[in-house]
Amino acid sequence: MTRNALLILASLALLSIVAISAIAFVPNGPLLWFSLGLGALLVALSIIDLRTLTLPDALNLAVLILGALMVWLTRPDAWPHHLIGAFAGYTLLVMVEITYRQMRGRDGLGRGDAKLLGALGMWTGWAGLAPIMLVASVCGLLAVGILSLTSKRTFDSTSAIAFGPFIALGGWIVWLGADYLLPAGLY
Repeated sequence: MTRNALLILASLALLSIVAISAIAFVPNGPLLWFSLGLGALLVALSIIDLRTLTLPDALNLAVLILGALMVWLTRPDAWPHHLIGAFAGYTLLVMVEITYRQMRGRDGLGRGDAKLLGALGMWTGWAGLAPIMLVASVCGLLAVGILSLTSKRTFDSTSAIAFGPFIALGGWIVWLGADYLLPAGLY
């Protein structure tokens, strides 16, 4: 089986998992359709980042716009929390990126990661940012640990690792579990 065929199968499997989890955790209606759109965009962003180490601006913008539309149509009273989430998510990772570059003299985080966290902040509000980053960081560390133990690849402080898929996973988990993870009225 070719690499492209495997990628297509993996994409279909991920999209199936996204659809099943959305149907299981999100009430039927507009919120379900918004969630399915978010899930599809996150799968696309993850696959692209894994292959190219980039997160396209157009897809990050689509996540942001879809999130803004979702808030406007389903939670208009929560606008401030979501706008703060978008701004704070982006700003937080830009500050990490700049600080790392100043301290280490090289890039350690891409601007696409900041844009993705900002876009997800529009979905979850500011209260979702810490849980998203916790899930992303723990899953990223586990993945690197497992890869270093099970493959011939070695990792050091200069190894390039796609962080977008882990931010996407954290965003998806927090979005689906918002009723349980985030304070009422803040998402």
